[in-house]
Amino acid sequence: MKILITDKVADEAVELLKKEGYEVIFDEMDHDALIRNIHEYDALMVRSRTKVTSDIIEAAEKLKVIGRAGIGVDNIDIKAASKHGVKVVNAPTGATDSVAELAIAHMLSLSRHLTKADSALKQGVWAKKQLKGVELNGKTLGIVGAGRIGTALALKSQSFSMKILYTSRHRNQVLEEK
Repeated sequence: MKILITDKVADEAVELLKKEGYEVIFDEMDHDALIRNIHEYDALMVRSRTKVTSDIIEAAEKLKVIGRAGIGVDNIDIKAASKHGVKVVNAPTGATDSVAELAIAHMLSLSRHLTKADSALKQGVWAKKQLKGVELNGKTLGIVGAGRIGTALALKSQSFSMKILYTSRHRNQVLEEK
């Protein structure tokens, strides 16, 4: 099976595919180049950059599957893929920890004024008192949506002894037990 990857993915993902015996080609083709070349491939792996439109799918004579290395598939024409018998798959848990960790990083940055402190230091100003910030320890974190990412964020936030409040369409047993 010949797989075309058009967006940057983790090196480990590429190595895993190669180890399984797949021929893997990485090429950040634009839309027109993809239309010209997609007929050579059995599978296509994309992230957010590549928009897999109906004209790309129609040109894909051998294509069996489109894999989205990420959560959503809004950049893939699902109707066209279905019409041509092309399966569309995604990786819904792939970004869970990275997004939760990024949220923690933003909380730390905001609570400690890191961006302002960085700018001040670059200008030679040590504004310790003005940019003291606050601790996250003991604060209350409100989470809207307690799916995979919201749950991961809540669990990671517990290391700061934060009180967690959430709202979601469904009760989250994991969060209610913590």
